[in-house]
Amino acid sequence: MRHSFVRLLAPVLFLVVANTAAAQSYIDFCPTGDETAEAAVVGYLTDPEGETIVPGATVAASWVQDNARQRIEVQTNLEGLFIMCGLPKDMEVSLRALLGDRRGEPVPYTTAAALAQQDLFISLTGEPDVREEIGSLSGGGSGGSGRAFSSEIIRADDLLNLPEMSVYDLLRRHQLLRFERMSGAGEVILLISATSSSRAGGMQSVQLRINERREPDTIGAIRDLSIDEVSRIEILTRTEASARYGGDGFVGGINITLRNR
Repeated sequence: MRHSFVRLLAPVLFLVVANTAAAQSYIDFCPTGDETAEAAVVGYLTDPEGETIVPGATVAASWVQDNARQRIEVQTNLEGLFIMCGLPKDMEVSLRALLGDRRGEPVPYTTAAALAQQDLFISLTGEPDVREEIGSLSGGGSGGSGRAFSSEIIRADDLLNLPEMSVYDLLRRHQLLRFERMSGAGEVILLISATSSSRAGGMQSVQLRINERREPDTIGAIRDLSIDEVSRIEILTRTEASARYGGDGFVGGINITLRNR
């Protein structure tokens, strides 16, 4: 059943005016929160036309605070309803809907009010190309963000000014890496400067480790991993990876260190 909305000036935001819930205050939705210091966003997740409610998706909010990227995620229920509590007050945040490999466009929002009731869109046609969204940052933008797309070592500071994206999105655009599809191996990651290697009947890609733990499913491990969770990424040459990991590092390596939670 379609819910009633009133259109705002922003093309991707709507104000919920009917049956989100009987509650209409921050404390009603977030009884353990502090509305003097926190804000909440409540609403329904719909498709781009606003016609179909999308259940089972994730709504993520990310922002920069105290020189660190912060992130909150919540799930939508069977009616597409999401309730996100604990956002910092008077903060510029980016809201985004996620469903499997698909991502909605990021929605900027300022948490000036304790409670906002809004509707977000999610693209159901596949994951959008974020190159336009990144823009000049990929070429060395201000604040060191360009290093995230060119340096052998990517630090948390290099990610602060980037829009919310997955590590997969980030590495696909890195100047030292290339992504290829190999018959029988699926999508693999290779160094621009190195050739692939076939071992034990399969195609070998770069060695991927997260917190020094080997990840056999290289693409799967980074597709749903947000840059908000990253403390450091090292892109290792063949020599460096072989010295650390032996034969497993023959074609190079990527070591991702996650932030402490």
